[in-house]
Amino acid sequence: MRKLLLICCICLSCLFANAQLNKELTDFQTYSREMSQKVSEASKTKNNEAGIAETNEWLDHYNNLSPEAKKSMMDFTQNMYYNLACFSSLEGKKAVAIIYFKRSIAEGFSDYKHASVDSDLDNIRNESKFKDALQQLHDKFDYGYILKQAGPYTNSTAALPAFTYQSSSAPELVELKTKFNLDSVSGNGDEISRMKNLLHWVHNEIRHDGNSGNPKSKNAADLIAVCKKENRGVNCRMMATTLRDVYQAEGFQARIVTCMPKDTNDFDCHVINVVWSKTLNKWLWMDPTFNAYVSDSKGNLLNIEEVRERLVKGSDDLVLNDDANWNNKEKETKDYYLGYYMSKNLYWIKCSAKSEWDLETRKPGMASIEYINLYPGNYTTIFQPKKANGDMVEYAANNPVYFWQKPQIIN
Repeated sequence: MRKLLLICCICLSCLFANAQLNKELTDFQTYSREMSQKVSEASKTKNNEAGIAETNEWLDHYNNLSPEAKKSMMDFTQNMYYNLACFSSLEGKKAVAIIYFKRSIAEGFSDYKHASVDSDLDNIRNESKFKDALQQLHDKFDYGYILKQAGPYTNSTAALPAFTYQSSSAPELVELKTKFNLDSVSGNGDEISRMKNLLHWVHNEIRHDGNSGNPKSKNAADLIAVCKKENRGVNCRMMATTLRDVYQAEGFQARIVTCMPKDTNDFDCHVINVVWSKTLNKWLWMDPTFNAYVSDSKGNLLNIEEVRERLVKGSDDLVLNDDANWNNKEKETKDYYLGYYMSKNLYWIKCSAKSEWDLETRKPGMASIEYINLYPGNYTTIFQPKKANGDMVEYAANNPVYFWQKPQIIN
């Protein structure tokens, strides 16, 4: 069964509030909450017929919504059909279960890892049509497998822009540091504890809302201010923008890192940070959206390259911090965060050449932003060494030594 179904009303609540949809959606939200509880109870009590009836009723209600309302709800139909497949499988209705499973895929279901181990589907697991459908999921959505097939970096030495970092003496960073008393926030501990304290602070200071539009002004001070003023959240990129500025105000070199999937039609990427540790002489993974960092089984903090290498090799020597979470509401798990979400989004990686205040706040007369794309194997999205597109210039890189070089230049 898909556990996501049981929290869909929470997600819907955020979506509706942001979009300010009409009474039709509000009423459907209320109905969906009630239905979700009934389906949950049916699953717990193994009343599969009741689960089938409740889920089909939800689909009937969905099909009667207006086109605008249906568009807002369409992402949830995949889970409804998946749950119908589960209930039907448990009832021994194999042919129907397979039809529902294939329909869930047609509606956008992509969680191969979950489907491959879900005991609710065991009754149909040896059926040839189910195997064929599951293989389709594997080939496109087994992100661990896809990552392993990416191929090695080529270590090309082509000339590429230098990475630069803003000095903590920059007036805007000094002002940010003073306004939010960041010295007190970071504390008097060692370098790593200070980095973690700043990560936790940003995670708690502003909330994540992946459905929100980006504010015009993209720096830590203005992002925090607009969230407070409008009682809103920001997406992962703006969370990472805030943490970058906070780190650099405290004298740590930091980057915003866009983590990308292989599928160019998949627009669900994730944006995190890396911060340079002088103590460890390497970059460290820091994710303000999920209050997350990654270490090995011995407690050694890891960077993006180290995490990706372990995922490619199939190593289980990865540990997610125990307090990783989303908005202090939902605990984040290693299995989902690293085994699924970041396995999908570490196929290729993008960073801007400059790490500085207001870099992505576009104003008349500003120079184009240079981004470096680190591609594995022969993969590319720009099909040339350098591509200009509006106010952005992208460079293709294949050398992780260049990409993750030690900070050298301070603006």
